Amino acid sequence: MSITIPHAKYGTLVYDENIWTGKRTLLCNNTPCTKLGRNSFQMEDGTVATLKGSTLTGVKLLLGGETIQVSAPAKWYEYVLALLPFVFDMIWGNIPAALQMFPIVSGAIGGLICAVGAVLSFFLMRKTSKWWLKVIIGIAVGAVAILICYAIALAILSA
Repeated sequence: MSITIPHAKYGTLVYDENIWTGKRTLLCNNTPCTKLGRNSFQMEDGTVATLKGSTLTGVKLLLGGETIQVSAPAKWYEYVLALLPFVFDMIWGNIPAALQMFPIVSGAIGGLICAVGAVLSFFLMRKTSKWWLKVIIGIAVGAVAILICYAIALAILSA
């Protein structure tokens, strides 16, 4: 995730965070800032910039007594959409009559599949700013996770 922030005093700031490793970098006018700690950087003029927050809570940059909002915190509907397949699997998987109509694997296997789907859905939703696209992503990834649970359940029942 790379975000460009125009600043009146410091010029163009570029914040980059690797989703897989969590490594953060900060560029000031295309010059890499010196890393002081996990979340602290020193610019060429000696100013220390500190990053606060995460992908979930939103990232803020503390720079020379000024707080700059780099990325917005996650909205409530992003959490709901990401966790919906997980909750569906855990509830549906514990109702025997429902499992006879639409068998899905639940428990550890279904929970793992839906948890991976929830994390994937959440990070894909964070990459876009359009609310309607976030809804589509959440529903699509959730449906795929539930269909994988359904396919595994059919494979187990046919064996």
